[in-house]
Amino acid sequence: MGNKRGSARFVGVLGAAVLSVAVTGMAPAGADQAPGGGKNTVESVPFGHIPADIRQKMHDQVPLKEAASKISWAVEKSGRGGYAGIVLQPHSVQLWWKGKLPAAVNKAVGKARGTAAVEVKPARYSQRELRAAAAGVLAAMKKDPAYPISQVSGSLTGDGLVLTTKDRAKALAAQPPTLAGVPVSYVDGGVAGLDGRYDDYAPYYGGGAILNDDNHARCTAGWAVSDGGGNSYLLTAGHCGRTGGGWHNGSWTTDGTGLWIGTGAQENVGHDLLLINASSAGRIWDGSSAGDFTKGVVGWDWVYANEWVCQSGSTSGAVCGIQNTSNFSYGGWYRDAYGNTEYYSDLIVARRTDGGLPSQGGDSGGPVFSLSGDYNVVANGTVTAHDGSTFYYQDFGTAWRDFGISAKTG
Repeated sequence: MGNKRGSARFVGVLGAAVLSVAVTGMAPAGADQAPGGGKNTVESVPFGHIPADIRQKMHDQVPLKEAASKISWAVEKSGRGGYAGIVLQPHSVQLWWKGKLPAAVNKAVGKARGTAAVEVKPARYSQRELRAAAAGVLAAMKKDPAYPISQVSGSLTGDGLVLTTKDRAKALAAQPPTLAGVPVSYVDGGVAGLDGRYDDYAPYYGGGAILNDDNHARCTAGWAVSDGGGNSYLLTAGHCGRTGGGWHNGSWTTDGTGLWIGTGAQENVGHDLLLINASSAGRIWDGSSAGDFTKGVVGWDWVYANEWVCQSGSTSGAVCGIQNTSNFSYGGWYRDAYGNTEYYSDLIVARRTDGGLPSQGGDSGGPVFSLSGDYNVVANGTVTAHDGSTFYYQDFGTAWRDFGISAKTG
């Protein structure tokens, strides 16, 4: 994917108060926020801000994810072949595969069964076949942001394709009931709106408010990361800025205020990912939008259908009760606060199960995480967008493939 040139267009959804404060320079961007905790503040009750039932579900999935991770790495190393997806059920891991399992994957399944129950399920179609079947409609979408289909997803159980549309009649007229013989279903939805704590300082943590020097647009730092050469970065959403663009912390309002973070270093536009050169450390801000305490990062992991995750943005604070669906977005159009649209691919589709908003303006780029023990988190991805209770994020595994980075631990 190419890099954006010139001033950044895709800068996340901004609240009016954030813009007006940034323009007038009268108060810090977070002046209306309650005071947060310090960088070394530890939560008194482990993950006490997460509803008890959701917290228990997330803890219950830890052994399932350990088993699924063994399988995922075998799939990654041996080629995806007949792979359709991995789904976490309440008491087991399901691997959906078309055809015979490769020897390396079969061996990994055996090892994974030492950690949790694993079922190998026959898939009707592999992800490779589903993506090939979707190629035509994806090409048509990329040519026209007004195309009646705004997103194409593939089932992680290999059942078929799911097309998102805001005008079902036009979508049905534009597409046959099958694509290359693959069954198609439709869901209603439009172009998703793209979704910074405020006084962080070096080394910077994930979950802190970050401001784009081009226009004072606010987003959220995702994860402290490093590459194979030992270079230090913050990972955030690509639509928040551009390569070469500067960044300050959330208290920057005019020249001479706030703290310098760094400049955009690498971007994958199509995957909505941006690396910012920055001194960073392996923790994230958690709790309310003020940032009440911080959590240590133990590393990163792949994500799975039915997995429970949280996000910790600078507007919403920590939001949990978000569950991954069994669909994976091959491509779709997304809209920023200014009405601009950008085409992103390979996003995870999740939903806040109580119907509430999973994210808000300014949360873009923030950390999406799961739990590890009582006081630590696992890096799962970065916030991209929401459409009602539907939540879109880029998984950390894609960032690993794109940039060769790993999450810093702390």
